[in-house]
Amino acid sequence: AAGVAAHGGQYRGPRRPLPARVPLVPLPGGGGPTTPRTPSTAPTTGARDLQPDARTWQTWWEFNKQPYLRSRVRGERKPLTGSDDFYLGQRQPRAIVDVLAVTADDRSNRIVPALHRLIEAERNRDVQSACLIALGKLGVDGPGIDLDAVISSRIRRGDQEVRESAVLALGIAGRRRSFDVLSSLLRDDRAGRRLADRSRVRKRTRAFAAYGLGLLARRIGDPGLSQQVRDLLWTTLQDKEPKDRDLRTAIVNALGVLRRDPTRSADKRLAWQTVDQMLSWFAEDRGATDEHVTAHAAVAIGRLLGRGSSRVHQQCKERFAELLASRNNRRGAPILQSCAIGLGMLAEPAEQSPDDEAFSEVLRAYWRKGSDQTTRQLAVMALGRIGGRQNRDWLLRAYARANKGSERPWLALSLGILSAPAAAAGRADTAVGELLLRDLVAAQTGDLRAALAVGVGLSGYRDAVPRMLALLRENEGNPRTAGYLCIGLGLLRDRLATPTLTEIMQRSRRRPFLLQQCAVALGCLGDRNANDLLLEMFGDSDSLAVLSAIASAIGRIGDRRAIDKLVVLSADRELTKLARAFVAAALGGVGDKDPLPWNVPLSIDCNYATGIDTLTNGATGVLDIL
Repeated sequence: AAGVAAHGGQYRGPRRPLPARVPLVPLPGGGGPTTPRTPSTAPTTGARDLQPDARTWQTWWEFNKQPYLRSRVRGERKPLTGSDDFYLGQRQPRAIVDVLAVTADDRSNRIVPALHRLIEAERNRDVQSACLIALGKLGVDGPGIDLDAVISSRIRRGDQEVRESAVLALGIAGRRRSFDVLSSLLRDDRAGRRLADRSRVRKRTRAFAAYGLGLLARRIGDPGLSQQVRDLLWTTLQDKEPKDRDLRTAIVNALGVLRRDPTRSADKRLAWQTVDQMLSWFAEDRGATDEHVTAHAAVAIGRLLGRGSSRVHQQCKERFAELLASRNNRRGAPILQSCAIGLGMLAEPAEQSPDDEAFSEVLRAYWRKGSDQTTRQLAVMALGRIGGRQNRDWLLRAYARANKGSERPWLALSLGILSAPAAAAGRADTAVGELLLRDLVAAQTGDLRAALAVGVGLSGYRDAVPRMLALLRENEGNPRTAGYLCIGLGLLRDRLATPTLTEIMQRSRRRPFLLQQCAVALGCLGDRNANDLLLEMFGDSDSLAVLSAIASAIGRIGDRRAIDKLVVLSADRELTKLARAFVAAALGGVGDKDPLPWNVPLSIDCNYATGIDTLTNGATGVLDIL
């Protein structure tokens, strides 16, 4: 169930049925859904059918999992945001990080030259896109190599996927000189048209430029630049011309990731200014067809403000709660979904802020009586994100009386999310862990068993390891269930699981989802041998899904000892072009300057159910790219 595009594609849970005209690539190993193989230049008609099924807990987890799955090999570094989720994970021994972590010299003198040779030698779309995103992750020049010039020269290429990958890579790299390029492309001015070598800059390219500007400002963290980016994005959003859903959605989400340091007064002012205008924009009823775009404003507001009890916080929370609680509400499901997400990002536990108990109660009431299924699920996840004893007690009661097939997976995951911060600090919630483990052993369906495995892992209940290892062996034939059992074991961070996970990974060369999950779990455990096993597999498979799984896993582990082998593979012309593209993706992951994937600020708490193609379509959206 891994993706099939070299520059992107990640497992996002079961998918909706596809139109008959879309070619499918069957995945090996069975047990997982098929993945659409559609170029970004394909017509967008039917693109919403490529969306993950919003009603599965796996979809929520795949978009929100990154902060919980920190690799012990890559080590703990400065969080990307002030959100509490970004502080999960344990600080690792300095010796392990020093030996295995990639250095600045590795990036500039080993990885960048290898990627530059590959991108200059191959015009293949997959190779070009993979190298561009990888160079953006590195964000440094090489000997005689001007990173910005190499990336910018691809903006005029005839292939749309290459063009938008180049534009996005400039934002990911986070270098100040890219502002002029990205702003010209977004404005579609004379300089932008000259860069794109077109009479008009395409709307998809402008959308990726908007995402790039938000990421650029966030990366640099300069208040003056952030204000420039903010003003440009907001002005463009207010223009009467940009009616394109993808462009406006990109602008709203880019505005949401601008805030960098919540303790700095300039960043606070920027956030409050933007939120004040965006809340008014969100309140406008533009009709049902526009709600898929407007809904993202609530998420952006949550990202800009974070959790708190200021006047602005209370104003936003009251507005979101009012919409969720209204019985005569004319606003549609996308708005309600984002309101639930927004409350989960803004509200504080009742024990910390008694006035906020009313907002948790609105979320509970929607779970009990709400009509939109996806909003119900997002509401219960919001309660786990808010945390606190009262929400914990309510979730336990709701779990006890919930439907096992459709409701318990969500409640189990929410209990795990609520328990995770304490577990990361060494205070496992034994009661939650014991409850979920008991039901994990007794579960009759693979879907429930998988959710319970992740919940147990998040709770930090290490006494569950022996029983979970036994269940993993029993369920190895079901890749999806076994994969999430691996993730649960990785979250528990008990090295007792290492031998079993290694054995299963070696046997999973034709089961990409299980292979990737085993590798991720071993990365969480700090296993030094997983990297070597994955590198051996690179030359043994021509499966798109397997290559994607291997590249993603190597990048996540981040072990510098992989560099030499990957550099050799990148120059091996006996490998297929697609395989070399995935080698480039792996090099970018290993050398990534950031501890978490570049799109984490956009994926955490996103409203993935709105059907916006450039946000996520399972292959070429910003949330799908490796």
